[in-house]
Amino acid sequence: MKNLKIVLFVAAFCTTNIGSIAFAQSIVPDCSSVITGNSSPSGEMECATSPRSLIFKIYELSLCTAAATPSNQALGAANPCTKLYYDVNGEDIDLTAGGASIPLGSDVSLAEGTYTHALLKLGTIFKMATSIQFQNPQTSTDNSSGEFCYSKGVNTNFMPAANDSHFSCASAFPASVSANDELINFFGEDNSPDGDAWTNSEDGYYQNTEMDVLTVLDSVTSTTDLYILDSNGVLATGDLDYVGGEPTLRGSSTRTYILANQDLVPNVEILPDTTNVEIGIKVSDSSGIGFNTSGEVEYGNFNGLIIQISAN
Repeated sequence: MKNLKIVLFVAAFCTTNIGSIAFAQSIVPDCSSVITGNSSPSGEMECATSPRSLIFKIYELSLCTAAATPSNQALGAANPCTKLYYDVNGEDIDLTAGGASIPLGSDVSLAEGTYTHALLKLGTIFKMATSIQFQNPQTSTDNSSGEFCYSKGVNTNFMPAANDSHFSCASAFPASVSANDELINFFGEDNSPDGDAWTNSEDGYYQNTEMDVLTVLDSVTSTTDLYILDSNGVLATGDLDYVGGEPTLRGSSTRTYILANQDLVPNVEILPDTTNVEIGIKVSDSSGIGFNTSGEVEYGNFNGLIIQISAN
Protein backbone atom coordinates (compact mmCIF):
# COMPACT_ATOMS: atom_id res chain seq x y z
CA MET A 1 0.00 0.00 0.00
CA LYS A 2 1.17 3.52 -0.75
CA ASN A 3 0.60 6.30 1.75
CA LEU A 4 -0.16 9.23 -0.56
CA LYS A 5 -0.89 12.87 -0.18
CA ILE A 6 -4.55 12.92 -1.22
CA VAL A 7 -6.02 16.38 -1.71
CA LEU A 8 -9.70 17.05 -2.35
CA PHE A 9 -10.52 20.24 -4.21
CA VAL A 10 -14.26 20.74 -3.91
CA ALA A 11 -14.03 24.10 -5.64
CA ALA A 12 -11.09 23.53 -7.97
CA PHE A 13 -13.23 22.40 -10.90
CA CYS A 14 -16.26 24.54 -10.11
CA THR A 15 -15.28 27.83 -11.62
CA THR A 16 -17.80 29.28 -14.05
CA ASN A 17 -19.96 25.13 -12.94
CA ILE A 18 -22.75 11.90 -9.10
CA GLY A 19 -25.32 10.06 -12.53
CA SER A 20 -19.96 11.81 -13.12
CA ILE A 21 -22.50 11.73 -10.41
CA ALA A 22 -25.33 12.39 -12.74
CA PHE A 23 -29.07 12.40 -12.61
CA ALA A 24 -29.90 14.08 -15.91
CA GLN A 25 -28.20 14.91 -19.15
CA SER A 26 -26.73 18.36 -19.63
CA ILE A 27 -28.81 21.15 -21.07
CA VAL A 28 -28.10 24.10 -23.35
CA PRO A 29 -27.56 26.93 -23.77
CA ASP A 30 -25.60 28.37 -20.87
CA CYS A 31 -27.84 30.81 -18.99
CA SER A 32 -25.36 33.62 -19.62
CA SER A 33 -26.24 33.45 -23.34
CA VAL A 34 -29.95 34.03 -22.78
CA ILE A 35 -30.95 37.39 -24.29
CA THR A 36 -34.72 37.73 -23.87
CA GLY A 37 -37.43 35.54 -22.45
CA ASN A 38 -39.24 35.06 -25.75
CA SER A 39 -36.41 34.71 -28.25
CA SER A 40 -33.51 32.75 -26.78
CA PRO A 41 -34.34 30.30 -25.38
CA SER A 42 -37.90 29.72 -26.52
CA GLY A 43 -40.42 26.91 -26.71
CA GLU A 44 -39.88 25.07 -23.41
CA MET A 45 -36.09 25.26 -23.59
CA GLU A 46 -33.74 25.18 -20.62
CA CYS A 47 -30.43 26.82 -19.80
CA ALA A 48 -27.68 25.76 -17.39
CA THR A 49 -25.77 27.63 -14.69
CA SER A 50 -23.76 26.94 -11.54
CA PRO A 51 -25.82 26.62 -8.35
CA ARG A 52 -25.29 29.16 -5.61
CA SER A 53 -25.19 26.32 -3.09
CA LEU A 54 -25.57 22.55 -3.45
CA ILE A 55 -25.65 20.60 -0.20
CA PHE A 56 -25.60 16.80 -0.16
CA LYS A 57 -25.21 14.45 2.77
CA ILE A 58 -22.02 12.56 1.84
CA TYR A 59 -21.47 9.08 3.28
CA GLU A 60 -18.59 7.72 1.21
CA LEU A 61 -16.12 8.63 -1.51
CA SER A 62 -13.99 5.76 -2.85
CA LEU A 63 -11.66 4.79 -5.69
CA CYS A 64 -12.34 1.39 -7.25
CA THR A 65 -10.45 -1.06 -9.45
CA ALA A 66 -13.77 -2.31 -10.89
CA ALA A 67 -17.34 -1.08 -11.06
CA ALA A 68 -19.05 -0.64 -7.70
CA THR A 69 -22.46 -2.31 -7.32
CA PRO A 70 -24.83 -2.86 -4.38
CA SER A 71 -23.73 -6.52 -4.38
CA ASN A 72 -20.00 -5.96 -4.06
CA GLN A 73 -20.54 -3.22 -1.47
CA ALA A 74 -22.38 -5.62 0.84
CA LEU A 75 -20.70 -6.71 4.08
CA GLY A 76 -18.36 -9.63 3.44
CA ALA A 77 -18.29 -9.23 -0.35
CA ALA A 78 -15.09 -8.85 -2.39
CA ASN A 79 -15.08 -5.06 -2.49
CA PRO A 80 -12.98 -3.46 -5.31
CA CYS A 81 -13.08 -0.03 -3.67
CA THR A 82 -10.76 1.83 -1.29
CA LYS A 83 -12.45 4.42 0.92
CA LEU A 84 -11.01 7.93 0.76
CA TYR A 85 -13.80 9.29 2.95
CA TYR A 86 -16.39 7.49 5.05
CA ASP A 87 -18.92 8.64 7.66
CA VAL A 88 -21.58 6.17 8.75
CA ASN A 89 -23.85 9.08 9.73
CA GLY A 90 -23.09 11.19 6.67
CA GLU A 91 -22.02 14.83 6.63
CA ASP A 92 -23.85 17.74 4.98
CA ILE A 93 -21.36 19.32 2.56
CA ASP A 94 -21.80 22.25 0.17
CA LEU A 95 -20.15 21.15 -3.07
CA THR A 96 -20.06 24.59 -4.69
CA ALA A 97 -17.03 26.88 -4.79
CA GLY A 98 -16.40 28.19 -1.31
CA GLY A 99 -18.22 25.26 0.27
CA ALA A 100 -16.77 23.02 2.97
CA SER A 101 -14.28 20.36 1.89
CA ILE A 102 -14.87 16.68 2.43
CA PRO A 103 -12.56 15.76 5.34
CA LEU A 104 -10.44 12.92 3.97
CA GLY A 105 -8.67 10.69 6.45
CA SER A 106 -4.98 11.38 7.07
CA ASP A 107 -4.12 7.67 6.96
CA VAL A 108 -5.64 6.86 3.56
CA SER A 109 -3.57 4.40 1.53
CA LEU A 110 -3.98 3.21 -2.06
CA ALA A 111 -2.47 0.06 -3.50
CA GLU A 112 -0.52 0.42 -6.71
CA GLY A 113 -2.64 -0.38 -9.73
CA THR A 114 -5.31 0.93 -12.09
CA TYR A 115 -8.45 2.54 -10.69
CA THR A 116 -11.28 2.52 -13.22
CA HIS A 117 -14.23 3.84 -11.22
CA ALA A 118 -15.17 6.29 -8.47
CA LEU A 119 -17.91 5.62 -5.93
CA LEU A 120 -19.93 8.34 -4.25
CA LYS A 121 -22.60 7.44 -1.70
CA LEU A 122 -25.09 10.24 -1.09
CA GLY A 123 -28.31 10.85 0.75
CA THR A 124 -31.45 10.97 -1.38
CA ILE A 125 -32.35 14.41 0.03
CA PHE A 126 -30.31 17.48 -0.90
CA LYS A 127 -30.61 21.29 -1.00
CA MET A 128 -29.89 23.58 -3.95
CA ALA A 129 -30.09 27.36 -4.30
CA THR A 130 -29.71 29.06 -7.68
CA SER A 131 -29.37 32.68 -8.79
CA ILE A 132 -28.49 34.13 -12.18
CA GLN A 133 -28.24 37.61 -13.63
CA PHE A 134 -29.50 37.47 -17.21
CA GLN A 135 -28.36 39.89 -19.88
CA ASN A 136 -31.88 41.34 -20.10
CA PRO A 137 -34.97 41.29 -17.87
CA GLN A 138 -36.89 38.01 -17.79
CA THR A 139 -40.48 37.34 -16.81
CA SER A 140 -41.35 34.55 -14.40
CA THR A 141 -44.62 32.63 -14.50
CA ASP A 142 -45.28 33.95 -10.96
CA ASN A 143 -45.72 37.41 -12.59
CA SER A 144 -42.42 38.81 -11.33
CA SER A 145 -39.84 40.28 -13.72
CA GLY A 146 -36.26 41.53 -13.85
CA GLU A 147 -32.81 40.42 -14.94
CA PHE A 148 -32.00 38.95 -11.50
CA CYS A 149 -33.72 35.55 -11.15
CA TYR A 150 -33.39 33.29 -8.11
CA SER A 151 -34.83 30.13 -6.58
CA LYS A 152 -37.71 30.55 -4.12
CA GLY A 153 -36.94 27.60 -1.85
CA VAL A 154 -39.77 25.44 -3.18
CA ASN A 155 -39.45 21.77 -4.08
CA THR A 156 -38.65 21.39 -7.78
CA ASN A 157 -39.36 17.67 -8.13
CA PHE A 158 -42.57 18.47 -9.99
CA MET A 159 -43.74 21.35 -12.16
CA PRO A 160 -45.09 24.42 -10.32
CA ALA A 161 -48.82 25.09 -10.12
CA ALA A 162 -50.49 27.40 -12.62
CA ASN A 163 -49.42 31.05 -12.30
CA ASP A 164 -46.50 30.05 -10.10
CA SER A 165 -42.79 29.29 -10.65
CA HIS A 166 -39.76 27.75 -8.99
CA PHE A 167 -38.03 31.12 -9.56
CA SER A 168 -38.77 34.79 -9.03
CA CYS A 169 -37.16 37.61 -11.00
CA ALA A 170 -36.48 41.18 -9.82
CA SER A 171 -34.35 44.29 -10.38
CA ALA A 172 -31.85 43.00 -7.78
CA PHE A 173 -31.13 39.85 -5.81
CA PRO A 174 -32.72 39.57 -2.34
CA ALA A 175 -30.53 39.59 0.77
CA SER A 176 -30.58 35.79 0.73
CA VAL A 177 -31.59 33.13 -1.79
CA SER A 178 -33.55 30.20 -0.40
CA ALA A 179 -32.41 26.64 -1.03
CA ASN A 180 -35.05 24.19 -2.16
CA ASP A 181 -35.23 20.71 -0.66
CA GLU A 182 -34.87 18.07 -3.36
CA LEU A 183 -35.53 14.34 -3.24
CA ILE A 184 -34.14 11.72 -5.63
CA ASN A 185 -35.63 8.44 -4.46
CA PHE A 186 -36.53 6.76 -7.74
CA PHE A 187 -35.47 6.98 -11.35
CA GLY A 188 -35.04 4.85 -14.43
CA GLU A 189 -36.19 4.23 -17.95
CA ASP A 190 -39.75 3.45 -19.00
CA ASN A 191 -40.16 -0.30 -18.62
CA SER A 192 -43.76 -0.55 -19.84
CA PRO A 193 -44.56 -2.52 -23.01
CA ASP A 194 -46.89 0.25 -24.19
CA GLY A 195 -44.46 3.06 -23.35
CA ASP A 196 -46.92 4.63 -20.91
CA ALA A 197 -45.74 3.69 -17.44
CA TRP A 198 -47.27 6.82 -15.90
CA THR A 199 -50.77 5.40 -16.34
CA ASN A 200 -50.02 1.69 -15.96
CA SER A 201 -48.98 0.82 -12.43
CA GLU A 202 -48.56 -2.84 -13.38
CA ASP A 203 -45.79 -1.86 -15.81
CA GLY A 204 -43.85 0.81 -13.97
CA TYR A 205 -40.25 1.93 -14.30
CA TYR A 206 -36.84 0.51 -13.47
CA GLN A 207 -37.43 2.31 -10.21
CA ASN A 208 -34.16 1.62 -8.41
CA THR A 209 -31.40 1.69 -11.01
CA GLU A 210 -30.33 3.77 -13.99
CA MET A 211 -27.37 2.48 -15.96
CA ASP A 212 -24.85 4.23 -18.21
CA VAL A 213 -26.18 7.72 -17.54
CA LEU A 214 -24.35 10.14 -19.84
CA THR A 215 -23.84 13.62 -18.40
CA VAL A 216 -22.09 16.67 -19.82
CA LEU A 217 -21.28 19.57 -17.50
CA ASP A 218 -19.36 22.54 -18.85
CA SER A 219 -18.03 20.45 -21.79
CA VAL A 220 -16.89 17.60 -19.49
CA THR A 221 -18.52 14.21 -20.16
CA SER A 222 -18.87 11.17 -17.92
CA THR A 223 -20.93 8.00 -17.56
CA THR A 224 -22.44 6.74 -14.30
CA ASP A 225 -24.48 3.82 -12.97
CA LEU A 226 -26.98 4.86 -10.29
CA TYR A 227 -28.68 2.79 -7.59
CA ILE A 228 -31.20 3.65 -4.89
CA LEU A 229 -30.45 1.82 -1.62
CA ASP A 230 -32.64 1.35 1.43
CA SER A 231 -31.55 2.09 4.99
CA ASN A 232 -29.78 -1.29 5.19
CA GLY A 233 -27.61 -0.45 2.19
CA VAL A 234 -29.26 -2.94 -0.17
CA LEU A 235 -30.99 -2.18 -3.45
CA ALA A 236 -34.43 -0.71 -2.80
CA THR A 237 -37.50 -2.58 -3.93
CA GLY A 238 -39.86 -1.60 -6.75
CA ASP A 239 -42.57 -0.14 -4.59
CA LEU A 240 -44.08 2.73 -6.58
CA ASP A 241 -47.70 3.48 -7.41
CA TYR A 242 -48.82 5.84 -10.17
CA VAL A 243 -51.65 7.80 -8.58
CA GLY A 244 -53.04 10.66 -10.60
CA GLY A 245 -50.21 10.25 -13.10
CA GLU A 246 -47.46 10.88 -10.51
CA PRO A 247 -45.14 8.21 -9.04
CA THR A 248 -45.55 7.84 -5.27
CA LEU A 249 -43.96 5.47 -2.79
CA ARG A 250 -46.11 2.87 -1.07
CA GLY A 251 -45.53 0.72 1.96
CA SER A 252 -42.63 1.34 4.33
CA SER A 253 -39.88 2.01 1.81
CA THR A 254 -36.70 3.49 3.29
CA ARG A 255 -35.01 4.77 0.13
CA THR A 256 -32.12 6.39 1.96
CA TYR A 257 -29.01 6.41 -0.24
CA ILE A 258 -27.88 7.00 -3.81
CA LEU A 259 -24.95 4.82 -4.83
CA ALA A 260 -23.22 6.39 -7.84
CA ASN A 261 -20.58 4.42 -9.74
CA GLN A 262 -18.75 6.70 -12.18
CA ASP A 263 -16.41 5.57 -14.96
CA LEU A 264 -13.02 7.28 -14.69
CA VAL A 265 -11.79 8.50 -18.07
CA PRO A 266 -8.87 8.37 -18.15
CA ASN A 267 -8.24 5.69 -15.51
CA VAL A 268 -6.23 6.70 -12.46
CA GLU A 269 -2.86 4.92 -12.32
CA ILE A 270 -1.15 4.56 -8.94
CA LEU A 271 2.48 3.87 -9.80
CA PRO A 272 5.57 3.24 -7.65
CA ASP A 273 6.51 6.92 -7.95
CA THR A 274 3.00 8.37 -7.42
CA THR A 275 3.03 10.88 -4.59
CA ASN A 276 -0.17 12.91 -4.97
CA VAL A 277 -3.84 12.33 -5.82
CA GLU A 278 -6.19 15.25 -6.45
CA ILE A 279 -9.97 14.90 -6.46
CA GLY A 280 -12.54 17.45 -7.56
CA ILE A 281 -16.33 17.40 -7.77
CA LYS A 282 -17.57 19.42 -10.71
CA VAL A 283 -20.87 21.28 -10.33
CA SER A 284 -20.66 23.81 -13.18
CA ASP A 285 -23.98 23.71 -15.10
CA SER A 286 -25.52 21.53 -12.37
CA SER A 287 -28.51 23.86 -12.04
CA GLY A 288 -31.05 24.08 -14.87
CA ILE A 289 -33.57 26.87 -15.44
CA GLY A 290 -36.58 26.04 -17.61
CA PHE A 291 -38.77 28.34 -19.72
CA ASN A 292 -42.34 27.77 -20.86
CA THR A 293 -43.56 28.10 -24.46
CA SER A 294 -43.89 31.87 -23.98
CA GLY A 295 -40.28 32.18 -22.90
CA GLU A 296 -41.10 32.78 -19.24
CA VAL A 297 -38.95 31.41 -16.39
CA GLU A 298 -40.93 28.53 -14.90
CA TYR A 299 -39.06 25.59 -13.37
CA GLY A 300 -35.70 24.32 -12.07
CA ASN A 301 -33.74 21.09 -12.50
CA PHE A 302 -30.71 19.40 -11.01
CA ASN A 303 -28.35 18.19 -13.75
CA GLY A 304 -25.82 16.10 -11.84
CA LEU A 305 -22.23 16.05 -10.61
CA ILE A 306 -18.96 14.82 -12.06
CA ILE A 307 -15.98 13.50 -10.08
CA GLN A 308 -12.58 14.40 -11.55
CA ILE A 309 -9.40 12.68 -10.32
CA SER A 310 -5.74 12.96 -11.23
CA ALA A 311 -2.60 11.31 -9.83
CA ASN A 312 1.05 12.31 -10.17
